[in-house]
Formats: sequence, C-alpha cells, structure tokens
Amino acid sequence: MDDDFRKNDEIIEESRKNSNDEERQKDSFIDNERINTDDKGAIALERVDKLYVVLGWISAALTVFVTPLFAIAGITFGVLLNKQQKGSGNVIIISNVVLALINIVLSQVFLMLINNMIYR
Repeated sequence: MDDDFRKNDEIIEESRKNSNDEERQKDSFIDNERINTDDKGAIALERVDKLYVVLGWISAALTVFVTPLFAIAGITFGVLLNKQQKGSGNVIIISNVVLALINIVLSQVFLMLINNMIYR
C-alpha cells in the first residue's frame, strides 16, 4: 500500500515539474514570438529571421548605391536565413547578386562617359 502512495506521489511530482517547465518555456519568449523548427531540430525565432531580412535588403540598397562589396554581406544574410527557413533567403541572395552586377555595369558606363567627356 505504501508503494502505491509513493508511486502516486512521484507521478504527481513529475506532472508538476512538467507543467512548471512548460510555463517557464512559455514565459521565456517575449512578444509572442513564433518558433520555427527545421528538419534538424534547430529552433529559430521569427525576430531573428526578420533581422536577417532587413539587413539583407539594407545591404542590397548599399550594393546599388555605394559599392558591390556590400553584396557579400547580403548574400551571407540570405544564406543564414536559408539555414533557418528553407527557401526564405533566395530572393535576398538573387537580388544582391543582380544589384551588384547592375552596379558594376553602371559604373563602367559612367567611367566611359566621363572618359569621353574629358578627352574631347
């Protein structure tokens, strides 16, 4: 009889621990962030995904207006986003590559135009 009571007490204690752990996990994520899981079991928060998206587009804008070297950072952010959510960083990667190529072509055109203006 004592064994039955002990088993019941152990079951009750385990259920209390499990419920406390679940409550702690719920409280650990602020602002109701959505949890993303991939095939490998890694967990990524949506806020980090948004950060990579914003940084990827900022580097794309810098790629067009400043230098194509910012495309490296944009591609990196796209790859990191792809690791967290499969296929979500493809647009950022492609846009950074295309905008870097556009910047290179436009800079060559401007250099040729300036060269023609100076030596005429």
